[in-house]
Amino acid sequence: TQIRITKEGKPHLGAALGSSSYITEFVKAKVKNWSLELEQLAIIANTQPHAAFSAFTHGVASRWVYVARTIPNIDYLLQPLEELLRTKFIPSLTGRAAPSDLERELLALPARLGGLGLLNPSHLCTTEYSASMKVTQPLIDHIIKQDEKYGYEILQDQLSTKAEVHKSKREQYSNTASTLKNILPPSLAHAMDLSQEKGASTWLSVLPLEEYGFALHKGAFRDALALRYGWSPANAPLNCACGTHFTVEHVLSCPKGGYPSIRHNEIRDLTASLLSEVCHNVSTEPHLQPLTGEVMSGLSANTQDGARLDIAADGFWGSRFERAFFDVKVFNPYAPSNQKTPLSACYHSHENEKKRKYDQRIREIEHASFTPLILSCSGGLGPQATTSYKRLASLLSAKWNQPYSLTIMWLRCRLAYSLLRSSVMCIRGARSHIGHYISNTQPPLDLVSREALLPAQ
Repeated sequence: TQIRITKEGKPHLGAALGSSSYITEFVKAKVKNWSLELEQLAIIANTQPHAAFSAFTHGVASRWVYVARTIPNIDYLLQPLEELLRTKFIPSLTGRAAPSDLERELLALPARLGGLGLLNPSHLCTTEYSASMKVTQPLIDHIIKQDEKYGYEILQDQLSTKAEVHKSKREQYSNTASTLKNILPPSLAHAMDLSQEKGASTWLSVLPLEEYGFALHKGAFRDALALRYGWSPANAPLNCACGTHFTVEHVLSCPKGGYPSIRHNEIRDLTASLLSEVCHNVSTEPHLQPLTGEVMSGLSANTQDGARLDIAADGFWGSRFERAFFDVKVFNPYAPSNQKTPLSACYHSHENEKKRKYDQRIREIEHASFTPLILSCSGGLGPQATTSYKRLASLLSAKWNQPYSLTIMWLRCRLAYSLLRSSVMCIRGARSHIGHYISNTQPPLDLVSREALLPAQ
Protein backbone atom coordinates (compact mmCIF):
# COMPACT_ATOMS: atom_id res chain seq x y z
CA THR A 1 0.00 0.00 0.00
CA GLN A 2 1.38 3.36 -0.99
CA ILE A 3 1.23 6.09 1.65
CA ARG A 4 1.74 9.72 0.65
CA ILE A 5 3.97 11.86 2.89
CA THR A 6 2.70 15.39 3.52
CA LYS A 7 4.90 18.48 3.59
CA GLU A 8 4.84 18.38 7.38
CA GLY A 9 6.44 14.92 7.25
CA LYS A 10 3.38 12.98 8.42
CA PRO A 11 2.01 9.97 6.54
CA HIS A 12 -1.40 10.60 5.02
CA LEU A 13 -3.38 7.35 5.11
CA GLY A 14 -6.29 8.89 3.29
CA ALA A 15 -4.22 9.11 0.12
CA ALA A 16 -3.73 5.35 0.16
CA LEU A 17 -6.89 3.99 1.74
CA GLY A 18 -9.35 6.71 0.89
CA SER A 19 -11.47 8.69 3.33
CA SER A 20 -11.73 8.14 7.09
CA SER A 21 -15.03 6.33 6.58
CA TYR A 22 -13.26 3.84 4.34
CA ILE A 23 -10.63 3.27 7.05
CA THR A 24 -13.39 2.73 9.60
CA GLU A 25 -15.10 0.15 7.40
CA PHE A 26 -11.76 -1.50 6.69
CA VAL A 27 -10.98 -1.89 10.41
CA LYS A 28 -14.54 -3.05 11.18
CA ALA A 29 -14.20 -5.79 8.59
CA LYS A 30 -10.90 -6.86 10.14
CA VAL A 31 -12.40 -6.85 13.63
CA LYS A 32 -15.34 -8.95 12.43
CA ASN A 33 -13.01 -11.62 11.03
CA TRP A 34 -10.87 -11.54 14.16
CA SER A 35 -13.96 -11.88 16.34
CA LEU A 36 -14.93 -15.05 14.50
CA GLU A 37 -11.41 -16.40 14.97
CA LEU A 38 -11.43 -15.51 18.67
CA GLU A 39 -14.78 -17.24 19.18
CA GLN A 40 -13.39 -20.35 17.51
CA LEU A 41 -10.27 -20.12 19.67
CA ALA A 42 -12.48 -19.90 22.77
CA ILE A 43 -14.15 -23.16 21.72
CA ILE A 44 -10.74 -24.79 21.33
CA ALA A 45 -9.74 -23.45 24.77
CA ASN A 46 -12.50 -25.53 26.38
CA THR A 47 -10.60 -28.73 25.55
CA GLN A 48 -7.06 -27.55 24.75
CA PRO A 49 -6.43 -24.37 26.77
CA HIS A 50 -2.62 -24.57 26.56
CA ALA A 51 -2.67 -24.77 22.75
CA ALA A 52 -5.27 -21.99 22.51
CA PHE A 53 -3.24 -19.75 24.82
CA SER A 54 -0.10 -20.29 22.76
CA ALA A 55 -1.98 -19.62 19.51
CA PHE A 56 -3.27 -16.34 20.91
CA THR A 57 0.01 -15.02 22.33
CA HIS A 58 2.20 -16.16 19.43
CA GLY A 59 -0.14 -15.43 16.53
CA VAL A 60 -3.52 -13.76 16.89
CA ALA A 61 -2.47 -10.87 19.14
CA SER A 62 0.44 -9.85 16.89
CA ARG A 63 -1.95 -8.95 14.06
CA TRP A 64 -3.88 -6.65 16.36
CA VAL A 65 -0.65 -4.94 17.36
CA TYR A 66 0.30 -4.41 13.72
CA VAL A 67 -2.98 -2.67 12.92
CA ALA A 68 -2.72 -0.55 16.09
CA ARG A 69 0.74 0.60 14.99
CA THR A 70 -0.28 1.64 11.49
CA ILE A 71 -3.77 3.16 11.85
CA PRO A 72 -4.50 5.87 14.45
CA ASN A 73 -7.62 6.46 16.57
CA ILE A 74 -9.19 3.01 16.29
CA ASP A 75 -9.41 2.10 19.97
CA TYR A 76 -13.21 2.17 19.98
CA LEU A 77 -13.28 -0.12 16.93
CA LEU A 78 -11.28 -2.81 18.76
CA GLN A 79 -13.57 -2.84 21.79
CA PRO A 80 -15.59 -5.87 20.54
CA LEU A 81 -12.41 -7.93 20.72
CA GLU A 82 -11.93 -6.97 24.37
CA GLU A 83 -15.52 -7.97 25.14
CA LEU A 84 -14.93 -11.40 23.60
CA LEU A 85 -11.72 -11.79 25.57
CA ARG A 86 -13.40 -11.04 28.88
CA THR A 87 -16.64 -12.93 28.37
CA LYS A 88 -15.58 -15.98 26.33
CA PHE A 89 -11.87 -16.57 25.79
CA ILE A 90 -10.50 -15.97 29.30
CA PRO A 91 -13.29 -17.98 31.02
CA SER A 92 -12.69 -20.87 28.60
CA LEU A 93 -8.95 -20.63 29.22
CA THR A 94 -9.06 -20.54 33.02
CA GLY A 95 -12.23 -22.54 33.67
CA ARG A 96 -13.48 -19.68 35.86
CA ALA A 97 -15.99 -16.87 35.57
CA ALA A 98 -15.20 -13.68 33.71
CA PRO A 99 -12.36 -11.76 35.42
CA SER A 100 -12.91 -8.64 37.47
CA ASP A 101 -11.45 -5.32 36.37
CA LEU A 102 -8.36 -5.76 38.56
CA GLU A 103 -7.83 -9.33 37.39
CA ARG A 104 -8.21 -8.24 33.77
CA GLU A 105 -5.51 -5.60 34.21
CA LEU A 106 -3.26 -8.20 35.81
CA LEU A 107 -3.76 -10.74 33.01
CA ALA A 108 -2.93 -8.06 30.43
CA LEU A 109 0.58 -7.63 31.86
CA PRO A 110 3.52 -9.52 30.32
CA ALA A 111 4.24 -12.94 31.82
CA ARG A 112 7.52 -11.74 33.36
CA LEU A 113 5.56 -9.20 35.44
CA GLY A 114 2.98 -11.68 36.66
CA GLY A 115 0.42 -11.49 33.85
CA LEU A 116 -0.44 -13.78 30.97
CA GLY A 117 0.19 -11.42 28.08
CA LEU A 118 -3.55 -11.32 27.24
CA LEU A 119 -3.34 -7.72 26.07
CA ASN A 120 -6.29 -5.37 25.95
CA PRO A 121 -6.61 -4.41 22.25
CA SER A 122 -8.44 -1.15 22.93
CA HIS A 123 -5.56 0.05 25.14
CA LEU A 124 -2.92 -0.61 22.51
CA CYS A 125 -3.76 1.99 19.93
CA THR A 126 -2.38 5.21 21.41
CA THR A 127 0.90 3.82 22.70
CA GLU A 128 1.62 1.55 19.73
CA TYR A 129 0.87 4.20 17.12
CA SER A 130 2.97 6.87 18.83
CA ALA A 131 5.82 4.38 19.24
CA SER A 132 5.61 3.46 15.57
CA MET A 133 5.74 7.13 14.57
CA LYS A 134 8.86 7.68 16.68
CA VAL A 135 10.67 4.71 15.19
CA THR A 136 9.80 5.54 11.59
CA GLN A 137 10.47 9.30 11.90
CA PRO A 138 14.11 9.04 10.68
CA LEU A 139 12.87 7.22 7.57
CA ILE A 140 10.17 9.83 6.99
CA ASP A 141 12.74 12.62 7.22
CA HIS A 142 15.00 10.76 4.80
CA ILE A 143 12.18 10.35 2.25
CA ILE A 144 11.23 14.04 2.47
CA LYS A 145 14.84 15.04 1.74
CA GLN A 146 14.82 12.61 -1.20
CA ASP A 147 18.26 11.42 -0.24
CA GLU A 148 19.23 8.26 -2.11
CA LYS A 149 21.78 7.18 0.49
CA TYR A 150 20.66 5.50 3.67
CA GLY A 151 23.65 6.33 5.86
CA TYR A 152 25.02 4.69 8.98
CA GLU A 153 24.03 7.68 11.14
CA ILE A 154 20.36 7.32 10.17
CA LEU A 155 20.47 3.62 10.97
CA GLN A 156 21.99 4.30 14.39
CA ASP A 157 19.41 7.00 15.03
CA GLN A 158 16.60 4.56 14.27
CA LEU A 159 18.14 1.83 16.45
CA SER A 160 18.53 4.22 19.39
CA THR A 161 14.92 5.33 18.95
CA LYS A 162 13.81 1.69 19.05
CA ALA A 163 15.77 1.19 22.26
CA GLU A 164 14.10 4.24 23.82
CA VAL A 165 10.64 2.98 22.81
CA HIS A 166 11.31 -0.47 24.30
CA LYS A 167 12.60 1.11 27.50
CA SER A 168 9.53 3.32 27.74
CA LYS A 169 7.23 0.32 27.30
CA ARG A 170 9.06 -1.65 29.98
CA GLU A 171 8.81 1.27 32.39
CA GLN A 172 5.12 1.69 31.65
CA TYR A 173 4.42 -2.00 32.29
CA SER A 174 6.51 -1.91 35.48
CA ASN A 175 4.62 1.10 36.78
CA THR A 176 1.30 -0.59 36.03
CA ALA A 177 2.44 -3.74 37.83
CA SER A 178 3.57 -1.74 40.88
CA THR A 179 0.27 0.11 41.02
CA LEU A 180 -1.72 -3.11 40.77
CA LYS A 181 0.32 -4.78 43.49
CA ASN A 182 -0.63 -2.05 45.93
CA ILE A 183 -4.38 -2.46 45.38
CA LEU A 184 -4.68 -6.21 44.85
CA PRO A 185 -5.71 -8.54 47.71
CA PRO A 186 -2.71 -9.75 49.78
CA SER A 187 -2.93 -13.33 48.48
CA LEU A 188 -2.98 -12.22 44.85
CA ALA A 189 -0.19 -9.69 45.46
CA HIS A 190 1.94 -12.48 47.00
CA ALA A 191 1.23 -14.72 44.00
CA MET A 192 2.22 -11.84 41.74
CA ASP A 193 5.58 -11.57 43.52
CA LEU A 194 6.18 -15.30 43.05
CA SER A 195 5.35 -15.20 39.34
CA GLN A 196 7.77 -12.29 38.81
CA GLU A 197 10.77 -14.36 39.86
CA LYS A 198 13.38 -15.07 37.21
CA GLY A 199 12.39 -18.19 35.30
CA ALA A 200 9.04 -18.68 37.05
CA SER A 201 7.05 -17.67 33.94
CA THR A 202 9.11 -19.33 31.21
CA TRP A 203 6.55 -22.13 30.85
CA LEU A 204 4.09 -19.56 29.49
CA SER A 205 6.42 -18.19 26.81
CA VAL A 206 7.37 -21.42 25.00
CA LEU A 207 5.40 -23.43 22.47
CA PRO A 208 3.58 -26.46 23.94
CA LEU A 209 5.69 -29.09 22.20
CA GLU A 210 5.19 -32.69 23.27
CA GLU A 211 8.71 -33.58 22.12
CA TYR A 212 10.26 -31.56 24.94
CA GLY A 213 7.57 -32.26 27.53
CA PHE A 214 6.25 -28.69 27.37
CA ALA A 215 2.58 -29.53 26.70
CA LEU A 216 -0.04 -29.59 29.46
CA HIS A 217 -3.48 -31.15 29.32
CA LYS A 218 -6.47 -28.99 30.23
CA GLY A 219 -6.57 -29.96 33.89
CA ALA A 220 -2.86 -29.41 34.44
CA PHE A 221 -2.89 -26.06 32.61
CA ARG A 222 -5.78 -24.72 34.68
CA ASP A 223 -4.25 -26.05 37.88
CA ALA A 224 -1.03 -24.28 36.90
CA LEU A 225 -2.93 -21.02 36.51
CA ALA A 226 -4.62 -21.62 39.86
CA LEU A 227 -1.21 -22.07 41.49
CA ARG A 228 0.12 -18.98 39.75
CA TYR A 229 -2.64 -16.69 41.02
CA GLY A 230 -3.62 -18.36 44.26
CA TRP A 231 -7.02 -19.45 42.96
CA SER A 232 -8.81 -22.47 44.38
CA PRO A 233 -8.39 -25.43 41.97
CA ALA A 234 -11.58 -26.65 40.36
CA ASN A 235 -13.26 -29.77 41.76
CA ALA A 236 -10.88 -29.94 44.70
CA PRO A 237 -11.88 -32.14 47.67
CA LEU A 238 -13.01 -30.56 50.92
CA ASN A 239 -10.43 -32.40 53.04
CA CYS A 240 -6.98 -33.83 52.42
CA ALA A 241 -6.46 -37.58 52.90
CA CYS A 242 -4.53 -36.80 56.08
CA GLY A 243 -7.69 -35.28 57.58
CA THR A 244 -6.71 -31.61 57.26
CA HIS A 245 -8.85 -29.09 55.43
CA PHE A 246 -7.82 -29.02 51.75
CA THR A 247 -5.93 -25.88 50.78
CA VAL A 248 -3.19 -25.26 48.24
CA GLU A 249 -0.87 -24.19 51.05
CA HIS A 250 -1.36 -27.53 52.79
CA VAL A 251 -1.25 -29.98 49.88
CA LEU A 252 2.01 -28.56 48.52
CA SER A 253 3.70 -29.64 51.77
CA CYS A 254 1.59 -32.61 52.90
CA PRO A 255 3.93 -35.63 53.23
CA LYS A 256 1.15 -38.20 52.83
CA GLY A 257 1.65 -39.88 49.48
CA GLY A 258 5.29 -38.80 49.17
CA TYR A 259 4.65 -36.09 46.57
CA PRO A 260 7.01 -33.47 48.07
CA SER A 261 9.75 -36.13 47.89
CA ILE A 262 8.88 -36.80 44.24
CA ARG A 263 9.17 -33.06 43.58
CA HIS A 264 12.61 -33.01 45.19
CA ASN A 265 13.77 -36.14 43.34
CA GLU A 266 12.61 -34.77 40.00
CA ILE A 267 14.89 -31.73 40.33
CA ARG A 268 17.73 -33.90 41.65
CA ASP A 269 17.53 -36.36 38.75
CA LEU A 270 17.19 -33.61 36.12
CA THR A 271 20.22 -31.75 37.48
CA ALA A 272 22.30 -34.92 37.70
CA SER A 273 21.36 -35.87 34.14
CA LEU A 274 22.47 -32.50 32.80
CA LEU A 275 25.65 -32.55 34.89
CA SER A 276 26.57 -35.91 33.37
CA GLU A 277 26.73 -34.15 29.99
CA VAL A 278 29.61 -31.89 31.03
CA CYS A 279 31.15 -33.40 34.19
CA HIS A 280 32.85 -36.64 35.20
CA ASN A 281 32.03 -39.04 38.02
CA VAL A 282 28.47 -37.80 38.51
CA SER A 283 26.50 -39.65 41.16
CA THR A 284 23.25 -39.18 43.04
CA GLU A 285 22.97 -39.49 46.82
CA PRO A 286 26.71 -40.01 47.38
CA HIS A 287 27.72 -41.08 50.89
CA LEU A 288 30.13 -38.86 52.79
CA GLN A 289 33.24 -40.21 54.48
CA PRO A 290 32.62 -41.14 58.12
CA LEU A 291 34.19 -39.00 60.83
CA THR A 292 37.32 -40.46 62.48
CA GLY A 293 37.90 -37.99 65.28
CA GLU A 294 37.19 -34.76 63.43
CA VAL A 295 35.17 -32.18 65.34
CA MET A 296 32.58 -29.95 63.67
CA SER A 297 32.27 -26.47 65.13
CA GLY A 298 28.60 -25.97 64.24
CA LEU A 299 26.00 -27.39 66.60
CA SER A 300 23.69 -28.22 63.68
CA ALA A 301 26.40 -29.87 61.57
CA ASN A 302 25.58 -33.35 60.32
CA THR A 303 28.06 -35.77 61.94
CA GLN A 304 26.29 -39.05 61.17
CA ASP A 305 28.28 -41.84 59.55
CA GLY A 306 25.59 -42.49 56.93
CA ALA A 307 25.26 -38.85 55.86
CA ARG A 308 24.78 -38.28 52.15
CA LEU A 309 23.98 -35.44 49.78
CA ASP A 310 21.92 -35.32 46.61
CA ILE A 311 24.49 -34.92 43.82
CA ALA A 312 28.26 -35.06 43.40
CA ALA A 313 30.24 -34.26 40.25
CA ASP A 314 33.87 -33.67 39.27
CA GLY A 315 35.03 -30.69 37.24
CA PHE A 316 32.05 -28.38 37.64
CA TRP A 317 33.64 -25.36 39.31
CA GLY A 318 37.32 -25.97 38.67
CA SER A 319 39.66 -28.68 37.42
CA ARG A 320 38.43 -32.10 36.39
CA PHE A 321 39.58 -33.59 39.71
CA GLU A 322 37.86 -30.98 41.88
CA ARG A 323 34.72 -32.47 43.34
CA ALA A 324 31.52 -30.51 43.87
CA PHE A 325 28.61 -31.55 46.09
CA PHE A 326 25.04 -30.27 45.69
CA ASP A 327 22.02 -30.59 47.91
CA VAL A 328 18.54 -29.79 46.58
CA LYS A 329 15.64 -28.30 48.51
CA VAL A 330 12.28 -27.26 47.07
CA PHE A 331 10.26 -25.21 49.56
CA ASN A 332 6.65 -24.13 49.53
CA PRO A 333 6.38 -20.32 49.29
CA TYR A 334 2.63 -20.49 49.96
CA ALA A 335 3.15 -21.98 53.43
CA PRO A 336 2.05 -19.66 56.28
CA SER A 337 5.63 -19.50 57.58
CA ASN A 338 6.85 -18.14 54.24
CA GLN A 339 4.01 -15.86 53.17
CA LYS A 340 4.96 -13.04 55.56
CA THR A 341 8.69 -13.35 54.83
CA PRO A 342 10.31 -11.71 51.79
CA LEU A 343 11.33 -14.22 49.15
CA SER A 344 14.97 -13.18 49.30
CA ALA A 345 15.00 -13.86 53.05
CA CYS A 346 13.42 -17.30 52.49
CA TYR A 347 16.12 -18.27 50.02
CA HIS A 348 18.95 -17.06 52.26
CA SER A 349 17.47 -18.82 55.27
CA HIS A 350 17.27 -22.18 53.50
CA GLU A 351 20.75 -21.75 52.00
CA ASN A 352 22.28 -20.95 55.37
CA GLU A 353 20.52 -23.92 56.94
CA LYS A 354 22.09 -26.26 54.37
CA LYS A 355 25.52 -24.65 54.80
CA ARG A 356 25.44 -25.02 58.58
CA LYS A 357 24.62 -28.67 58.10
CA TYR A 358 27.16 -29.69 55.46
CA ASP A 359 29.57 -26.92 54.42
CA GLN A 360 32.33 -27.45 57.01
CA ARG A 361 32.25 -31.22 56.65
CA ILE A 362 32.51 -31.00 52.85
CA ARG A 363 35.38 -28.50 52.92
CA GLU A 364 37.51 -30.06 55.66
CA ILE A 365 36.93 -33.79 55.15
CA GLU A 366 35.95 -34.19 51.49
CA HIS A 367 38.19 -31.28 50.35
CA ALA A 368 35.45 -30.28 47.95
CA SER A 369 32.94 -27.50 47.42
CA PHE A 370 29.35 -27.47 48.58
CA THR A 371 26.47 -25.66 46.86
CA PRO A 372 22.88 -25.65 48.16
CA LEU A 373 20.33 -25.64 45.32
CA ILE A 374 17.26 -23.93 46.79
CA LEU A 375 14.18 -23.66 44.59
CA SER A 376 10.58 -22.68 45.23
CA CYS A 377 7.76 -24.85 43.91
CA SER A 378 6.51 -21.78 42.00
CA GLY A 379 9.63 -21.86 39.79
CA GLY A 380 12.01 -19.41 41.45
CA LEU A 381 15.69 -20.05 42.21
CA GLY A 382 17.85 -19.03 45.13
CA PRO A 383 21.05 -16.98 44.58
CA GLN A 384 23.44 -19.94 44.64
CA ALA A 385 21.10 -22.09 42.55
CA THR A 386 20.92 -19.27 39.99
CA THR A 387 24.71 -19.10 39.80
CA SER A 388 25.01 -22.89 39.54
CA TYR A 389 22.49 -23.26 36.74
CA LYS A 390 24.06 -20.36 34.84
CA ARG A 391 27.40 -22.17 35.08
CA LEU A 392 25.73 -25.38 33.92
CA ALA A 393 24.12 -23.58 30.97
CA SER A 394 27.50 -22.11 30.03
CA LEU A 395 29.11 -25.56 29.99
CA LEU A 396 26.23 -27.07 28.04
CA SER A 397 26.23 -24.28 25.44
CA ALA A 398 29.97 -24.80 24.86
CA LYS A 399 29.53 -28.55 24.44
CA TRP A 400 26.43 -28.38 22.25
CA ASN A 401 27.75 -25.38 20.26
CA GLN A 402 24.57 -23.43 20.97
CA PRO A 403 24.12 -19.79 22.04
CA TYR A 404 24.15 -19.30 25.79
CA SER A 405 20.88 -17.35 25.69
CA LEU A 406 19.02 -20.27 24.11
CA THR A 407 20.62 -22.80 26.43
CA ILE A 408 19.77 -20.94 29.64
CA MET A 409 16.22 -20.38 28.38
CA TRP A 410 15.83 -24.10 27.63
CA LEU A 411 17.27 -25.02 31.03
CA ARG A 412 14.91 -22.67 32.87
CA CYS A 413 11.97 -24.14 30.95
CA ARG A 414 12.97 -27.67 31.94
CA LEU A 415 13.20 -26.65 35.58
CA ALA A 416 9.92 -24.71 35.45
CA TYR A 417 8.00 -27.60 33.90
CA SER A 418 9.50 -30.11 36.34
CA LEU A 419 8.40 -27.99 39.28
CA LEU A 420 5.03 -27.28 37.69
CA ARG A 421 4.17 -30.91 37.00
CA SER A 422 5.23 -32.03 40.46
CA SER A 423 3.19 -29.23 42.07
CA VAL A 424 0.13 -30.28 40.08
CA MET A 425 0.79 -33.84 41.27
CA CYS A 426 0.71 -32.58 44.85
CA ILE A 427 -2.77 -31.18 44.20
CA ARG A 428 -4.29 -34.02 42.19
CA GLY A 429 -2.32 -37.05 43.36
CA ALA A 430 -4.16 -39.71 45.36
CA ARG A 431 -2.90 -39.64 48.95
CA SER A 432 -4.78 -42.72 50.18
CA HIS A 433 -5.67 -46.18 48.94
CA ILE A 434 -8.45 -44.61 46.88
CA GLY A 435 -7.24 -44.51 43.31
CA HIS A 436 -4.34 -46.89 43.92
CA TYR A 437 -4.14 -50.33 42.41
CA ILE A 438 -4.73 -52.94 45.12
CA SER A 439 -2.62 -55.93 44.18
CA ASN A 440 -3.57 -59.52 44.92
CA THR A 441 -2.38 -60.66 48.32
CA GLN A 442 -1.30 -64.01 46.87
CA PRO A 443 2.40 -64.19 45.90
CA PRO A 444 3.35 -64.76 42.23
CA LEU A 445 3.73 -68.35 41.12
CA ASP A 446 7.47 -68.09 40.56
CA LEU A 447 7.93 -67.24 44.26
CA VAL A 448 5.89 -70.18 45.52
CA SER A 449 7.71 -73.43 46.17
CA ARG A 450 6.82 -76.44 44.08
CA GLU A 451 5.97 -78.34 47.25
CA ALA A 452 3.21 -75.88 48.05
CA LEU A 453 1.68 -76.44 44.64
CA LEU A 454 1.64 -80.24 44.96
CA PRO A 455 -1.58 -81.81 46.22
CA ALA A 456 -1.56 -83.04 49.77
CA GLN A 457 -0.67 -86.72 50.17
